[in-house]
Amino acid sequence: MQFIKYWSILLFGLGLVVFITVYDPVNASSQPLAPTNQENDGIIENVPSLELVNLGEIFSYSITITNNGSSTVDSTMADDIPAELILLPDTVSATIGVASVEGQTISWQGDLASGEDVEIIYNTIPSSLGAADIEISNIASLTFGDNQIQSVATVTTQEGYYGIIWMFLNPFVKGITWALILIDSMLQQTTTPYTFGFAIILFTVTIRGVTFPLNMQQIKSSKAMQELQPQLKALQEKYKDNREELAMAQMNLYKEAGVNPLGGCLPMLIQMPIWISLYWALVQLSLEGALTEGFFWIPSLGGPVAYREASFGWLYPFPPSIGWGPALSYLILPVLLVVSQMYMQQMMTPPSTDPQQAQMQTMMKFMPLMFGYFALIVPAGLTLYWFTNNILMVVQQYFTKTHLEPAAPPTAEASDPSPPAKTKPAKTKSANTKPKEGRKTKHARNKSRRKR
Repeated sequence: MQFIKYWSILLFGLGLVVFITVYDPVNASSQPLAPTNQENDGIIENVPSLELVNLGEIFSYSITITNNGSSTVDSTMADDIPAELILLPDTVSATIGVASVEGQTISWQGDLASGEDVEIIYNTIPSSLGAADIEISNIASLTFGDNQIQSVATVTTQEGYYGIIWMFLNPFVKGITWALILIDSMLQQTTTPYTFGFAIILFTVTIRGVTFPLNMQQIKSSKAMQELQPQLKALQEKYKDNREELAMAQMNLYKEAGVNPLGGCLPMLIQMPIWISLYWALVQLSLEGALTEGFFWIPSLGGPVAYREASFGWLYPFPPSIGWGPALSYLILPVLLVVSQMYMQQMMTPPSTDPQQAQMQTMMKFMPLMFGYFALIVPAGLTLYWFTNNILMVVQQYFTKTHLEPAAPPTAEASDPSPPAKTKPAKTKSANTKPKEGRKTKHARNKSRRKR
């Protein structure tokens, strides 16, 4: 029994030595439970161009898929863009295979040879009305043979800072953006077609209604200045050799008439922040893809400018890069804008006898052409706003001109408070004097005859 006991201990010790010699705990933990398939060895990496992104700022994602296996593998990839980001579908591209877009999902399919990789690039933009300090996770899923692999990319949003002027305009830009989106969503609940185009028109009408008192002040000032032109011309002739006396006389004339020569400029200066903010709001909505729908003959309210490019490269050199048909469709609205701008300017510019003002009016004749140039390098939605605003201004000017009584200009008699002198007694006296003088002369002739 003691012999068996010793042999049992010896065999146990021998087995323990063999186990320790053969077993490697490090290698054992790294070995899979199932045999690996070397043909299904793929890697996916999702990398954003920025980790800290501004609201309303475009940034890109780059997804790289690599085949480290020994044979060609048919693989697919799907990337569901988070709701906090807006996908720009026209920017999706892939170096190998086919990439497609459906809604907020990017799909890719292709065959990767051994050692080959593919890069899928696309742009996104966090909404300008989104929240700051939010972490956004973007997950790209790869099906590589029998393997399922994911790659997560995280970015954090922040409020962009573009200077003091932008801090002042940013609330206006966000307010206008929110208003346009709200009007568009309300119109979408009806059967109205071209909802965003009509949203821009309704917004323009609202702005004209809110600023109506300022516009009326501008029109009244323009009409009053037009009525004062004869008096101004007379003063210019009187003090043509003395500029200081002319300026003093003109200021006195404005004061007596109750006219502010800068009254027509003040409403325009007050509305400038609204115009600039609307411009940035429409540009931002165009970048976010909200102006992709058309409006009657206009193919897209976000066109025809290229992506984030303020130029008319879409039109020149000929033939247009977008084709003659779409190019002519986009050109109609700028032409209408120039015509309406010229008519409105002619309607609202009073004739002037001042050489300086006449020279300024000559220079202002080029303003419609400048607006026409701007209409070729900005989204068509902004041109639609300008054109609608011009039409409303012409209508308002017409009804104001026909119903508004112009202010009576001051005259020399009105400025003199003393009553006019009475000349009737003088005329009567003069009339009575003539007969007396006539009788006296006749009596002298008769007396002279008697003496002879």
